[in-house]
Amino acid sequence: MGTWNTAINGNDTFQDVYTAFFDLYNRGISAGEISKQIMVDFQQLFDDDDDKNNALFGLALAQWETQSLELDVLNQVKKIIENDEDIELWKALSADAKALNKRKTVLHKFLLTISTPRDKLKRRIKPKFVFSKHIVISTVAPDRLKTFEISEQFENGEYIHTGSLMTWKEGSGSVLYFNGQNKYITAKWLDSQTLEITHDKDINFTKKDNSAYYLGDSVTVIYRDI
Repeated sequence: MGTWNTAINGNDTFQDVYTAFFDLYNRGISAGEISKQIMVDFQQLFDDDDDKNNALFGLALAQWETQSLELDVLNQVKKIIENDEDIELWKALSADAKALNKRKTVLHKFLLTISTPRDKLKRRIKPKFVFSKHIVISTVAPDRLKTFEISEQFENGEYIHTGSLMTWKEGSGSVLYFNGQNKYITAKWLDSQTLEITHDKDINFTKKDNSAYYLGDSVTVIYRDI
């Protein structure tokens, strides 16, 4: 059952369902579609005797806050609370009298809250976007006028793709992109106008330019697989 916190949201199961609901809600997905997805993604919790109550409570609160509370969900929650099904579960898990009384009060307050439609729809929160990159290689041309860099790029910690930049003092441009984390790829300058890139044979490039150019400075890019 996660934790012994008597608060309606004081356990891992509730938080897993509730958080997953709003992760999708904040991406602009309709509440109805989210509820269907939640039932699929967390079916194991909804089918488990120890977890189903808290899973339903998490879903019910999320639906209530988004003005989408389904009658069937409300009725299931009402039955659980009015028949003391959750309290009996806590007893079976050896909760003491003080915890049981506190939990019962919390449950009835929760039922009273969700039994009245919420006045205002909970606003969507724009997901935080954090871009980061891991530099695979960075090498400066012999003429010291430009730098070539390859990096693995991430959004909120999730790998997006591997890309590159040829950078001059006042400008830059991409040379290659591919999908595949931890692939072997490196580069070296043969001279100031020629760059050789060596890479795993199985890399499938989505962008693979043979040259780069900026204000009269032209670079030939040679690829060699291994």
